[in-house]
Amino acid sequence: TTMGFLEEATPMPWAESVEHREHVKAHGIEQFLVILHDHAERRDTEMLWGDEQEYILVEVGPEPQDVRLLLRAHAALPALRERALAYEAGNPSRCAGWTPEMGNHMIEGVTQPPYQGGLDELLRVEESLTFRRRELASVAAGLATTAGWKPVVWTFAAFPLMGTPGGQAPAEPPTPSRADGLGSRSRFVPDEVITPHPRFLTFVANIRMRKEAKAACLVPLAAHADGTPTPEALAQLSPRIPWDIAERAAAEGEVDDPVPGHIYLDASAFGAGCCCTQATFLCPSLSDARYLYDQLLVLAPLFLSLTASTPFWRGKVAATDTRFEAFAQTWDERTEAETASRAPRSSRAATSPQVFLADSGSLDSREAELNDVEAAVHEPSMARLLAAGVDARLARHVAHLFVRDPLNVFRERLHPDDAEQGDFWEQIQSSNWGTVRFKPPPARSSNPGGRIGWRVELRTPEAQPTDFENAAVVCVARVLATLILQEGWDLYIPISKVEENLTRSSGVAAVTRQLFHFRADFLGIEGPSAAKELSLKDIFFGEQGKGLLDRCEKFVQAEHERGACSAQSCKMFGRYVELFRRRVEGRLPTPALWLRAQLAAHS
Repeated sequence: TTMGFLEEATPMPWAESVEHREHVKAHGIEQFLVILHDHAERRDTEMLWGDEQEYILVEVGPEPQDVRLLLRAHAALPALRERALAYEAGNPSRCAGWTPEMGNHMIEGVTQPPYQGGLDELLRVEESLTFRRRELASVAAGLATTAGWKPVVWTFAAFPLMGTPGGQAPAEPPTPSRADGLGSRSRFVPDEVITPHPRFLTFVANIRMRKEAKAACLVPLAAHADGTPTPEALAQLSPRIPWDIAERAAAEGEVDDPVPGHIYLDASAFGAGCCCTQATFLCPSLSDARYLYDQLLVLAPLFLSLTASTPFWRGKVAATDTRFEAFAQTWDERTEAETASRAPRSSRAATSPQVFLADSGSLDSREAELNDVEAAVHEPSMARLLAAGVDARLARHVAHLFVRDPLNVFRERLHPDDAEQGDFWEQIQSSNWGTVRFKPPPARSSNPGGRIGWRVELRTPEAQPTDFENAAVVCVARVLATLILQEGWDLYIPISKVEENLTRSSGVAAVTRQLFHFRADFLGIEGPSAAKELSLKDIFFGEQGKGLLDRCEKFVQAEHERGACSAQSCKMFGRYVELFRRRVEGRLPTPALWLRAQLAAHS
C-alpha cells in the first residue's frame, strides 16, 4: 500500500524515537541482507502481476452543490474484509484485498489472488475493478453521516473541495493549534481526515516535527478554468518558503493563502489524500527486476501526463494538471539546512529514490552519463552493504533509501529477529514513495515458502474516473513490462532528463502540448545517442508504427495469431490502446482537461 508497513504497535513520538533511528537503520540493512541472501539466485517462470486501486468515499446531498468527503473508511474495512473471506471460500478466483490508506476517505483495493501470466488475464482486470467498486459501494451505502445524503465511490485522483469549510464529514473544525503534538495542525483540514490508526497520526506529526515547520505546498494558481496561470504564479519561489510562512504566521497570524498567485496546502493529507492506480509485476530474477525498474523509471513521468486528473485544490483552479507537486511538497520532511544544501536533493515522495540500478547492459559503459544526479547515501549502510558483497549500484540504491530517517518507531518492536522479520527494512523502504518501487521479496515471516519474488511497481498513474480507464492503464503497463523484458528495450536517458520529464508532465494539457526527453530508437539500432525531445504522440505511436504502444498492440495481435490469447483479449487491448491514442492526439481529453471543460461550461 501507499503507507506500507501497518503492523499493530505503539509508535513513539518524534523526540523519543530520535535515539533509536540508527538502531533501526542498522537492523534494517541486516534484514535486507537476509532477504538478498535467500533470494539472490531465485527464478520465477511466470509473470504474476496485479493492480492496486485507490478509492475515494464521498457523500452527495439533496442539493446539486451538496458533496463532501465521507470520513468513514475505517468503518468500511472490517465489513469489506469479512465479505472478502466469504468470497475467497466460495470462489477463490474472484476476490479482493482491502487495506487502509492515510486518508480516512480512502481505501485501497488490490488484486487477490494475483493475475496469472497469460495474456487472457487482461480480460480479468476491468471485471475485477468493477467487482471491487461494487463491493465498496455496497458497504459504503450504510455509512452516510446525514439523513438524505448518499455515499458514492469515486476514483478521481483528488477531491476538489478537500480543505474547504464543510468539505468533509463527520469532522470537527481544523485544529491549527492542537496541543497534544499529534496530527497536522492544518488550517484547512481537520485531523479526522487522517485514518484513526496510531501509526498515521504519529506519522503526520513526525514529518512536521522533523522538518520544524508545517507542510507547505504552493500550487500555481490559474486565472481561468483552462489553467492559464496568474502573473504571480510564475514567480520563482524560495526553498525557504515553509519556514518563512511559519515565522510570518507566528508574528502576524495565519492567512489562507500567504503567497500571492499560489494555492496553499498545509497538511500531508493533501498529498497522501490523493488516489492513484498502481501496477506490480513479478520478474523472473533479481537482475530482471533491476533492469525493469530502470526502464519504468523513464516511462513513469509519461504515464503521469497520460493520466492527469488533478486540476483543482481547495476549491480553487490550479495551473497544473496532476497531484505530483502536492505529494512531493507535503511529504518533504527535510529540515531547512537539508533543503538549502540539497542533501537529500528532494522530497522522499515522488522522486526518491531516483538512480538506475541494473547490473548489466548499457549502464555498464555509461554509468556517469546516465546516473548524473547526486544521490545522497547513508554512509554506514553503504559500508555494510559493500562489505557484505552487495554490488555498488544496488548498495547505492538501498543506502539512498536509508539516508531518510524512520518516521515511525514502535516501542514493542525494537528488537526483531533479523533473520525472520523485515520490520525495519519495510519501514524505510515503504516510506520512500518513488515514481517506481523496486520491491524485494518479503522477509521469511511474511513470505511462507518463499512464494513471493522480486517485483517492480509502477506508481505514477493517477486514478481515472472509470473502471475501463483504470483497466487500460494497468493492462498497457503489463504488456509494456512484458515486452521490455522479452525484447531488452534500452530506454535509458540521463536521470536529470527523467526528472525534467517529471516536472514537465504536470503542466496543463502536457499530454498534447509538452515535449519529453526520450530515446526514439529504444531497440538500440542507432546507438546510445539517439535521445530527442518528442511529444507523447510520437513516443507512444511514432511514425510507421514505431511507437511503444504500436509495438504493444502488434505484440498482442501476434500472440493471438499463434494461439496464445483469445480474439476477445486482442480486441479489448486494442480498445485500451485506442483510449490513449485519442488522448495523445487531442481527440479525447485527460480527466484533468475534462474537469476544466466542465467547470468552464458551468461558470
